Amino acid sequence: MQVITKAVLTGMLIAFAGTMPRNIIFLANLQYFPRFPWGVPVVAIYLWYFWRYLNGLGKPIATSDFRKNSLRARKLSADLWIWSLLAGGIGIVALVVFLRLLNRMIVLPEQKLPDFTNIPPITVYALLFAAAPIAGIIEEAAFRGYMQGRLKNATD
Repeated sequence: MQVITKAVLTGMLIAFAGTMPRNIIFLANLQYFPRFPWGVPVVAIYLWYFWRYLNGLGKPIATSDFRKNSLRARKLSADLWIWSLLAGGIGIVALVVFLRLLNRMIVLPEQKLPDFTNIPPITVYALLFAAAPIAGIIEEAAFRGYMQGRLKNATD
């Protein structure tokens, strides 16, 4: 039980440390100088350093091997990339079709969207397009890497 608790807490801590700075920086971008999407390069630099740290670089050196093995990031072959992108595309199409069918059966109350009329579209789109891969990268590192890796090692 202790291994499960440590694995879950570690994964959640990494997810928090990876996504909260992005959220804070993007909100600051919307408040201060929203005419330019300055938050995107700032978050990209943070994510680059964060990824390197999770992959074993940086201090403390004593945990370097543990961090690198826990991340479980390995290079993939071109064939595996192609099949993965194809499977992901099919999954997205299936999800959209399912949601369209579900929306015909269940009527949800109308949601009020935030007012972005004072923010240039380039900033809104840049922040949105940057947020999607960042979330995926952090979630993979936190949950498939650190959390699932610890759970797998505990059952071996």
